[in-house]
Amino acid sequence: MANHEWSAAELRAKAETYCAMAEHCLFDVRQKLQQWNATAAQIEDILEHLQEAHFVDEQRYCDAFVHDKLLYQGWGRMKLRASLQAKHLPPAAINESLSVIEEKEYNNVLERVINSKKRSIKSSDPQAREKLIRFCLQRGFTYEEILSCL
Repeated sequence: MANHEWSAAELRAKAETYCAMAEHCLFDVRQKLQQWNATAAQIEDILEHLQEAHFVDEQRYCDAFVHDKLLYQGWGRMKLRASLQAKHLPPAAINESLSVIEEKEYNNVLERVINSKKRSIKSSDPQAREKLIRFCLQRGFTYEEILSCL
């Protein structure tokens, strides 16, 4: 279907359906429209329509992304920020979403990540602590946060 020519109305309907199925940001929708071979003018028109009709909301996307990745994937603030920046989201929206994370909840997630990784590391491993710290750093937690939790 990559070579199929979609009309402007079909592209708009497809984009609306795409946004209605799950939360997406403008960056994601733009990429999807490019995959559907929309012209630059069509893309801008459709993105404007989606924002006006509240199918796409950058702040809502940031909030949902932070909530889901923190709770379900156990990501730390650093990885969350980097992922949102990679999608070219406004810094104000990113900061707003990260600022509402409750410290108690954040620390519980970090403890869960640490305990989960501890189970997969042999207790006799002399580098167990370093492996644990490296794993948490890759998950986006800061060194200070990790040490305070250990």
